[in-house]
Amino acid sequence: MKKYLLSSILLLVAALAFAKEDWRGKVVDRRGEPLQYANVALLSKTDSTVVSGTVTEEDGSFHLVTPHADGILMVAILGYRTQYLAPVDGAVITLEDDAALLEGAVATAVMPKTKLTGEGLQTSVRGSVLENAGTANDVLAKTPGIIKGQNGLEIVGKGSPLVYINGHKVTDAGELNRLQSNEIQSIEVITNPGAQYDATVRGVVRIRTIRRQGDGFGFNLNASDAQALLAPGYNDPVGALGVNYRTGGVDIFAGLNYQHESAHQYSDAERVSFTSAAIRDAGTLTADAFEQSLHGNAGVNWQIADFHSVGGKLEWGRDLQLDTRSDVYDDVYRNGVLTDRLTTVTRDRMGAVPPHQLGANLYYNGLINGKLGVDLNLDYFGNGASSVSEADEWSTMSHDARVRSESSNEARMYAGKLVLSWPLGPVQLQAGTEETFSRRSDAYSISGISIPASSAAVTENNYAGFASLAFLAGRAGQFTAGIRFEHVRYRYQDAVAPAGNLDRIYDNWFPTASWANAFGPVSLMLNYSAKTKRPDYSQLSNAIRYNTRYIWQSGNAALQPEITQNVSVAAVWEFISLMVDYNRTRDAIMAWSSPYTDDGVILIHPENISTPYRAMSALVNLTPTIGIWTMNCTLGVQPQWLTINAPDPREASGTRETRFNGKPIYFAQLFNTFTLRGGWQIELGAAINSRGYTQNMYIENIPFNLTAAVQKTLLRDGSLVLRLDGNNLAGRDYYNVYTDFGSHIFRQTIKMDTQRVKISLRYVFNAAQSKYRGTGAGTDNKNRM
Repeated sequence: MKKYLLSSILLLVAALAFAKEDWRGKVVDRRGEPLQYANVALLSKTDSTVVSGTVTEEDGSFHLVTPHADGILMVAILGYRTQYLAPVDGAVITLEDDAALLEGAVATAVMPKTKLTGEGLQTSVRGSVLENAGTANDVLAKTPGIIKGQNGLEIVGKGSPLVYINGHKVTDAGELNRLQSNEIQSIEVITNPGAQYDATVRGVVRIRTIRRQGDGFGFNLNASDAQALLAPGYNDPVGALGVNYRTGGVDIFAGLNYQHESAHQYSDAERVSFTSAAIRDAGTLTADAFEQSLHGNAGVNWQIADFHSVGGKLEWGRDLQLDTRSDVYDDVYRNGVLTDRLTTVTRDRMGAVPPHQLGANLYYNGLINGKLGVDLNLDYFGNGASSVSEADEWSTMSHDARVRSESSNEARMYAGKLVLSWPLGPVQLQAGTEETFSRRSDAYSISGISIPASSAAVTENNYAGFASLAFLAGRAGQFTAGIRFEHVRYRYQDAVAPAGNLDRIYDNWFPTASWANAFGPVSLMLNYSAKTKRPDYSQLSNAIRYNTRYIWQSGNAALQPEITQNVSVAAVWEFISLMVDYNRTRDAIMAWSSPYTDDGVILIHPENISTPYRAMSALVNLTPTIGIWTMNCTLGVQPQWLTINAPDPREASGTRETRFNGKPIYFAQLFNTFTLRGGWQIELGAAINSRGYTQNMYIENIPFNLTAAVQKTLLRDGSLVLRLDGNNLAGRDYYNVYTDFGSHIFRQTIKMDTQRVKISLRYVFNAAQSKYRGTGAGTDNKNRM
């Protein structure tokens, strides 16, 4: 297959070598900003057939090579009026917004404009109220298509996205905090990533910054401190410094990020088991965690010539502190009679090897002979850690105990990715390959209780090939389609328990397809894709961890990857965006709990659900502006359909259907921004969720988060910003969860100290975003590590 691909590329390059005419130019919008991915085609004067074509680069430039000396030049992109003109070398072509598409869409100059691009929803930031929202994370929280979920920011129905800034993949979370909102040109939310992305990638966010010209030295500084309102000793200082030096075609950059995190949790918990005896334990948990970490990066980008860039980047990180303590008070009843009263104090700390990571990327990005695009990335990533856990238990009705465990892990990944792209008339073709090689080892030992030790190694090799095409078919709209094939070899070996060793091969095809078009003022997009989710490497271990006398925890080396079929639709009309997303997942990975011993011990572990898991998300987003007030309102619903045949000793068959259906979660998010004179900005927001099912859990309460912020922009160029944020001001942002595992039920209240006030300062001198264009390889494996 690779031989045929290389032969086709060589034939294409040879054909291009005989081209006799070429035109260069640039495509911009009416504000002079470059338009990427615009279709540029030369049409025959006699019958208007396409003679040759290409697409614009990130800076709006194009290079059209053709054997014909004349013709009609057509320039087109969804959302703009198509231009027909005579080809002129060096021309700057300005496209106007489609008046029919955008009529009435802008109420005032400060309203963010959202439109469909053929891949997703693109929201303008520059010149809108989002320009002063704070950091890139603050902007993302208010971008249509993105909501704040239980695990942070996520694309509706897709989960946490991959984020790219000017084409390079964000691997340092601090980068989004260092990037200021007034440096962002636009944000594109891609709901159907193409075949060039790993099959696990369900959503992508592309951030495009404002191009600032000029050489020299520049830096940006960010500092903040978040203070817990109900816990005086819990505050989280954060500092980040980024520097860059640019001269000619060389760009040198570096960054350093320090972060302190503290957390306090309070929970009420109850578990009722239906074993040979009815066992009920109820109690409380308080937990505290403190972590300090330091992350850095450095790299260089060299633009060798027009359309040719090479570069390299190093990223590293290390924990300076990692201390946790939990106190559990538990009453245990057997058939209604109190049989034990326990106090368990557990302390976790770093071992001899503190948590650390190191990553590297080398890339080449270029355009050969004006048509063949080449994007090559080579990546390395490694991490490791060791930890010590000590649990002291005191019982008023049985024996005391001390349990000590030690664990260590080390992981390495090597990856390479090559993407080739070339235009054939109005069609943009893309093909490539990606290889990832991962190794991880885990060692675990425990004393004070009879639990087996573990020494396991996981090996995974992934070979992938992909191809896609995209074309703009006039009034019929824009079409894209792609296919990705992945061959995965997975091995699990445990030196202590070799009976559980595994050796598996997975061969899967992952198709994607999308269509987008404009019908007067309405834009519409339809998507289909097949994706997978592989278990995290920390889940691929059979080692049993000790939590309390009656709750143990483990991974599951036998986990299968889950496969999801997805269909989605998106529409935009004026300031209204609509998104509907439907997923059907086979072998869904969920947290499960099973009886482990007859005396009431349960084992919590991940498990593949044998029945299909179906879920849907539907939302509408409104972003009108009236005078100084801009509203960003999202209303939505998330129903699901899940039935599990769970083991239940009370049933004659030994199993019972547990249903997690019929009660969807309704949610609403509202952000109000008031832009005042003198650089002042006031924000007031709220988010609320209803009761309902999410996977195999039921949310029993109504979480509510009230937020507020005041911001002041200083200095003539706006380079200094002071901001005061308040989060969970009403103290109602917590969760009460309930789940039915068949053999037992579990209920817990989870309250975290998210009620905080944060003050932050940002300063930028001679800001210039890095031109680094390394897109990375082995993305999924890095996240799983």
